[in-house]
Amino acid sequence: MSGSLKDLLAHQAWADAKFFSAWQRSGLLQDEELRIRADHQVTVLEAFLQLLKGGDMALPERPTADCLELRARCEAAHEVYLALGHSLDKATLERTLRVPWFPDPPCVLSVSDILMQVCMHSQHHRGQNMARLRALGGQVINVDYIIWLWKQKPAARWS
Repeated sequence: MSGSLKDLLAHQAWADAKFFSAWQRSGLLQDEELRIRADHQVTVLEAFLQLLKGGDMALPERPTADCLELRARCEAAHEVYLALGHSLDKATLERTLRVPWFPDPPCVLSVSDILMQVCMHSQHHRGQNMARLRALGGQVINVDYIIWLWKQKPAARWS
């Protein structure tokens, strides 16, 4: 896999770990808006993993998870994405898949584009959640990609 895409997957894991740490420290664990958006973000991570693995696309119906469950699910998803980042070759990255939750016309994307979408989707919602934390008085840190690069590409720390 290209270095840039591997880096984006590693950055995403680091930034998500930072978000969940900030959320846990905030005392805002029951904020419904944060829970709904984080649940959506993690569910989409899991859905794209199922697509990439060729698995059943039926996602379980469940109530909106709490912060700790979401954090555990997010960490588990990132472990798989990071492993994928080290194992996918050029031919696999160029393979196309149909994204089943989009209506006609079919949404057919390369594995590479799907991984980019996963990173961009998470970045979008993580930014919304960081802004919400800040607006409610929580302490957040800058998780921009350039900050991650400047800090020498630290690994995600989930503990």
